[in-house]
Amino acid sequence: MKKTNLKLMACLPLAAILVGCGRTTIDPNEYVEVKYEGMDSVARAYVEIDYEKMVTDNLKAFGIKSKKDDHDIERAAGKLEKYLSGELDKTSDLSNGDEIVFEWNDDDVDKLEKKYKIKLKISDKNITVKDLDEPKKFDPFDYLEVSYTGVGPDGQIQLDYSDLPVDYVSFYADPSYGLSNGDKVKVTFGYSEDSAKDECFSQGYLPESFEKEYTVEGLQQYAAKISEIDKKSYDKMDKYAQDRFMEDVEDNWEKKELKDLELLGVNLYIPKEENYSMKNALCYVYKVTTTLKGEEKKEEEPTTEAATTTAEATTEAPTTTAEEKKEEGTTTAKADEKKEDATEAATEKKEDKKEEAKNGEKVYYYFAYYQNVLTPGDPDKEYDAQSYNEPSYSNFFGVSGDAFAIDDVLYVGYENLDDLYKAVEDKFYYECKKETNIKKN
Repeated sequence: MKKTNLKLMACLPLAAILVGCGRTTIDPNEYVEVKYEGMDSVARAYVEIDYEKMVTDNLKAFGIKSKKDDHDIERAAGKLEKYLSGELDKTSDLSNGDEIVFEWNDDDVDKLEKKYKIKLKISDKNITVKDLDEPKKFDPFDYLEVSYTGVGPDGQIQLDYSDLPVDYVSFYADPSYGLSNGDKVKVTFGYSEDSAKDECFSQGYLPESFEKEYTVEGLQQYAAKISEIDKKSYDKMDKYAQDRFMEDVEDNWEKKELKDLELLGVNLYIPKEENYSMKNALCYVYKVTTTLKGEEKKEEEPTTEAATTTAEATTEAPTTTAEEKKEEGTTTAKADEKKEDATEAATEKKEDKKEEAKNGEKVYYYFAYYQNVLTPGDPDKEYDAQSYNEPSYSNFFGVSGDAFAIDDVLYVGYENLDDLYKAVEDKFYYECKKETNIKKN
């Protein structure tokens, strides 16, 4: 009870005592009722004071003749409400068994006692909280299904829930986007714990948890290394490229026949600077061996005419002195030494070309590349990338692009690997670092 400033009186005249004897003592606590909203542990309390009943129970003390005198009763009740009030020391988060106190403010009680023949017996009212309903407990995360969409590092979290026993409460994820495998995501039930608890309690339920952490998994990622591409995906893209190549063989090859198509390996290109359109490019490189239609293999044999010419040249050669031979040998030896290194590197290529010409074969190189290759692969897709690219060329007034022609025979691809690599890299428009599993010839 809040303390009231009391005026000390040395003595009272007899008339004052007599007036006091005619007063009616009223205990306001009898007219206080505490009510509750909500469930056990989060209930709220509020107070109702029945001032009108306080008057009607003591009509004579308030100078009122009958309960029918509504106007006088309302005026007296209004005076009580104005000068006699109080509050609870605790009104929220209440549980069964809690002790709370209603404290009166009696600063203006003397004004009431002067106006009416009443004596207000003011004291704090102790109240024990009871009869609060017990909420039904549930774990909201039992009703939540978490999944992930998109491609890391730009994945998003998907929150699906149904059959929740409460309405008007949702789940929230932080972060909800820009996700990669291994990232941690905090999912909360309700915008805040207090708001979720209050809403659930208003519906008779108590959540057992409000927060849970999830680890992102199962997202497709953009391959950053060849080793990250699973074998099924690697083989699937190889097969797709070879099938497209074979379609071209069947539909467009008129003057040549396919002898062999060999996968040499792949190059993986990763842009050195981050960009949105290209995350990677996986280039499959093939060695193609063809023969001309109807071409027979020809064995090279020296002709009789060539042998005769050689013999005649040997017979008719002029004689030279020993001294001249010595000087000539010294001069030519130095020249031969310089030529030897220059010709050695070209020897193998010449031998290869001779072998091709001898067998009527042509060897060249073909590519197919996939942009934005994903891992793990998707079994429902033809290839595990966002786009497929194959050689493009023009054969209008001369061959240009990813092709060349020899004796009016068109070859889609390049005669050597260096030209192929350069052509592919020029298509990306970005400076890239390259990883390869192609062995150098």
